[in-house]
Amino acid sequence: MGVANVPLRSPARLTYAVVIGCLLGPRCAMAFPASDPSNPSVESDIPPPTDADLRHQLQLQSGFGAGAAGAGGWTFVPRVSLQEMYTDNVLQTSTNRRWDLVTLFTPGFSLLGDVPNAQVKLDYGPQLREDLRTPQEDGVTQQLLGTGLFTLVPDQFFVDVRAVAGGTPNSPGFGASGGIAPQATSGGLGGIDETGLSKQNQTQVNSFSISPYLLHRFGDTGTAKIGYEFNESSFSNAGNDAFPLFFQSGSGNQQNTTNQGVAQFETGERFAPFRDLVLANVTEGNGTGVNRDTSQDIFTNRLGYDVNRSINIYGELGYEHLRFGGIPPTRIDDMVWGFGTTLTPNPDSQITIGYGHSDGIDSLQFSGYYALTARTRISARYTTGLQSDLDAIQSQLDLADLDANGNAVDSQTGAPLFIGNNALGAQAGLFRTRALTVTASTVLDRDQILFSLQATKQTTVALAPGDVVISPLAIPTAPVGTNTTAVTGILTWEHQFSEALTMSSTASYSTTQVAATGTFNTVAGSVSLQYLFTETLAGDVRYSYFNRMSAVPGQNIYQNLFIVGINKQF
Repeated sequence: MGVANVPLRSPARLTYAVVIGCLLGPRCAMAFPASDPSNPSVESDIPPPTDADLRHQLQLQSGFGAGAAGAGGWTFVPRVSLQEMYTDNVLQTSTNRRWDLVTLFTPGFSLLGDVPNAQVKLDYGPQLREDLRTPQEDGVTQQLLGTGLFTLVPDQFFVDVRAVAGGTPNSPGFGASGGIAPQATSGGLGGIDETGLSKQNQTQVNSFSISPYLLHRFGDTGTAKIGYEFNESSFSNAGNDAFPLFFQSGSGNQQNTTNQGVAQFETGERFAPFRDLVLANVTEGNGTGVNRDTSQDIFTNRLGYDVNRSINIYGELGYEHLRFGGIPPTRIDDMVWGFGTTLTPNPDSQITIGYGHSDGIDSLQFSGYYALTARTRISARYTTGLQSDLDAIQSQLDLADLDANGNAVDSQTGAPLFIGNNALGAQAGLFRTRALTVTASTVLDRDQILFSLQATKQTTVALAPGDVVISPLAIPTAPVGTNTTAVTGILTWEHQFSEALTMSSTASYSTTQVAATGTFNTVAGSVSLQYLFTETLAGDVRYSYFNRMSAVPGQNIYQNLFIVGINKQF
């Protein structure tokens, strides 16, 4: 897709525009949407952009900014993008390289609703592709990102709806290319998105959830919540279908359906400085491979104490009953315990550090964001989890919110949240995952600079029956007990030459090590220019380079892309 021009905001409204990364949500995010009216997203505290902020912003790929600047109501912004792409390796092979000219047509729309009974942020833009010399690469990639909160009974009965769809590489070593969510909206600020992926190396990823729940406040005694979430997530290899759908189809694909029930009670001001949270989460799932006949039942009690306005300490005790399919089957019946602290050094910063036992192991948990200055902010998250790739997609979706530009952000920290992890590829196993992501962002008068470092370690716990390989270009899941690791660093710089001309550039390096397979090292870079002809018409030109190097036979891939496009908003 094209390159979206994101406004250079004033320091008081510093938000992240784009960063390539993957933040694995904590256990609470896996159980249910992480934010609700009693625990709102930190994104809701960020003031909407002003008319001055939006003066140079052409909302072609994500039209949320224009709606956010208004006084509420509903805003519907249709758009269309037409691009011509030259690639020197259309099939992404190490031999028999083939050039092609590719036409990309992307109609779409953004919908923003801000009324008393509904808050909706939705961006949809299916990308239609037609290759001049390689017609087998023709197809459609569904691209969708949205959240919606509907109030059926004021202050009591709510329905949360959210969805994401996009393309992700089948094979590992594409960490520099981003995640699912950027492609679902803006395609990244000059980033290496999935536009150049061959059809055999692309998986259509979909996840949809609906969560009705009740909230009731018992004065200053406390607040109770009872809710239910239905989620449908799937992987479907794009090479199997001419028109990928919002559900899995064809052979070698993966699907997971979960039903979750949540009940909790949190004490209120009457018991301050103590705060107690009792939580029961019962999850039943069924699908293919390791997602067949799963259950995750967790019961915990967390007691916190406010030492002062800046320091809270807590302790947690509970029990977990976990069941996963696959070979071998996984069973965990164990105590859950933990302790930690939440620090709030200033109104724009919060840091939570904890240590405990869950998913059958002892682990550290860390989540935080800190405003170094009015223009510079850093964030970090370290988490562990026991999950399949589809579980990870669901947990990230539960954690997501959308900022004024349509970028996915972590609702608990406000940091960028890019759903999926292209460094690891699409796999069908069950993994014990450890993930660390550190991001830093600074905004100058005409520049935005962002850096992301992501490190992920997956230990294979179980294989899908038959060791499912999602596509011919994917590699088998690492054997049980072995590790797959990936480290990715990405630097993005955006510079505004004038009111009409903006440059975006990205440089990245990624290394992935897969047990029993080998090592993949990736370098990538991209630079793009966007020119605004009018307030609703823009042209862009982009060059991207990608090179994956490996001793694994047939896995060396390099590719050059030249893209010229025009974008019209109605």
